[in-house]
Amino acid sequence: MAVAVTACCLAWGITASTAAPDLRAESTPSVAEAQADLEAAQAAFEQAQQTRRAAEQRAEQASQAAVDAQAAAEQATARADRARGESTDAAAAATSARETLGRLAAHAYMTNTELSSIMQLGIGDPEEFQARAAGVQDLMRVQDGVLAEAAESQANATDATARADGHAAAAQVAADSAAQLNAQAQAALDEAATAMDEASEQLRTMRDIHAAAEQAAEEREEAQNQPDRGEGSGGGGGSTDSPPPSGSGVFQYPSSGRITSPYGMRVHPVTGVYKLHSGTDFGAACGSPVYAAYPGTVESTGYEGAYGNRIEVSHGTIDGMDVTTTYNHLSAFSSSPGQSVAAGDLIGRVGTTGSSTGCHLHFEVLVNGDFTDPMAWLQ
Repeated sequence: MAVAVTACCLAWGITASTAAPDLRAESTPSVAEAQADLEAAQAAFEQAQQTRRAAEQRAEQASQAAVDAQAAAEQATARADRARGESTDAAAAATSARETLGRLAAHAYMTNTELSSIMQLGIGDPEEFQARAAGVQDLMRVQDGVLAEAAESQANATDATARADGHAAAAQVAADSAAQLNAQAQAALDEAATAMDEASEQLRTMRDIHAAAEQAAEEREEAQNQPDRGEGSGGGGGSTDSPPPSGSGVFQYPSSGRITSPYGMRVHPVTGVYKLHSGTDFGAACGSPVYAAYPGTVESTGYEGAYGNRIEVSHGTIDGMDVTTTYNHLSAFSSSPGQSVAAGDLIGRVGTTGSSTGCHLHFEVLVNGDFTDPMAWLQ
């Protein structure tokens, strides 16, 4: 990605770290050449944006998997603890059964006259032998029952221990898998962020070159049409009614509050999932004014789930890119759908509606439908 981003500007010897060019330099390329390079930089920027979005989604999915795995591990640990408790109870039951059997046998042999005299019976008296043996058989059946109970308790203890070990092993596997997914997702996210930074810097450079080319062309045309004007007149530059050039500093701040949470990946304060914070938060008192950041048309106003009260403003096409801003968690609306607004117009009031931990404005900038860092557009 970095190679592709840098390549579009090799014709003019410009890299991502190049300072803005001299707007009046004689080496300024033609408007057509600058437009071609600008379009290439825009394409590289959009590709980097898609790559970053995919990486952010992977990171969020991995983080969610980690949260789920942690919950599964906690449940497995609880099951293992219960199983070990069952094992302990079963082992105690087996021990108790054996002790009961021992006491029963001892008592029987000490108190049962049938047992003490049966060995003295002769073979010649089978009926009396059979009568006395019946008592012994009853006793043996009781002993067999106690032995069976002890064996079952021991088997249950062994099975419970095996289940506990299985649950603990499963919990460890889930935790290890989640950690590995997180590491892979973070590596992809870092790589995508680097590519995005390079593409953004390159796009800003190409915009500067394009603006310089347009200014130079205007100055040349003006000089040709009015050859008697002095060179120091400072003419050219376009109509004062035209929108400012795109790039850093296009928009004005939508709120006077200080920035409390920037755009980027973070652990969500409610869900605990590592995911994209899709805008910039401005901390301000509820009821504070919210301004349109740039001229446009209010597309919608209304309640949007976690966003709370939300305003969406379309700014049309800026340098070939469709740009939209949103204003979220509002306490009140001061604009309505279809209304045209200018930069600095009051459109709403700061609030804490939706999924919010306090009064603030969550401000978003979407380029071609994708979230981007609002600070790259603010003055």
